[in-house]
Amino acid sequence: MINLFLDSAYWAGATRMNGPQKLANNLIDSLDQECIPFSINEEKYEYNFIVQYDYRGYLKHSRMDLENTFIGPQIWFFDQHVNDLKENPHYYNKIIVPSQWTKDLPVQKFGYPENKIAVWPVGIELKKWEKDIKYDCLVYFKRRDERELEQVISFLKKNDMTYNIVRYGNYDQKELEKLCDQSAFCFLLNGTESQGIAVQEMMARDLPMLVWDVTEWTDQGREWAVPATSVPYWSDQCGVRFFDPLDIDYAFDQFCSRIYKSRKFVEKELSFKASVKKLMRIFNAS
Repeated sequence: MINLFLDSAYWAGATRMNGPQKLANNLIDSLDQECIPFSINEEKYEYNFIVQYDYRGYLKHSRMDLENTFIGPQIWFFDQHVNDLKENPHYYNKIIVPSQWTKDLPVQKFGYPENKIAVWPVGIELKKWEKDIKYDCLVYFKRRDERELEQVISFLKKNDMTYNIVRYGNYDQKELEKLCDQSAFCFLLNGTESQGIAVQEMMARDLPMLVWDVTEWTDQGREWAVPATSVPYWSDQCGVRFFDPLDIDYAFDQFCSRIYKSRKFVEKELSFKASVKKLMRIFNAS
């Protein structure tokens, strides 16, 4: 049914599991679980899915049946070769991106037709877990100001809470899973996420989240800014979000007044089964 085009060179050099590799692994595992036939790097089935649209993906695309070709979600709209897609929408069926704000970027800032961009998150594995709480808080820190981290630490100390800090790029999967299961909640201090696989893996372990969220993506400057978030997939089942550091105490009071079931949210919206169902809906609508 699906021809996956993947290249391990896309994550070559990484010493730890990263987002592109995790996406590839989870996509393959989810298709396996749901018994969807697929090939890797050969045109065997009906749909071509170029997961990584770097220049190598662009060259592969030039040799394909264009009508049944889907591109993404690993695509950078600022790359020169990607301009061909904007100028020639007949070259592909859909560009697939991982969340709504990553669709807003090409539509609002680059002028892509809205009907040529589809939103699809890769599936999250629902692993078994067992709580053994030893600490109050797990602080997850990624692409934020160190001064904000200092504010979070000061807040935790003021409330006599024990904590561990996990910095993006400085942990392995098993270490993160262990700390999730040993922590009562996560304080998420994160930049914008296109999907947020690591965050969703924590949600899948039923770890409640207090999120100091952001409001927009500005990585390429104000000219390209779009509304965005640290948690593009979210529900009140997962925790509490706030935006202004002055609201941290109020947000924490609200956070402590509820019971959370984030694993149920992940199971319904982001599990392997849910993800494959959404993917097949995109393909079958073509």
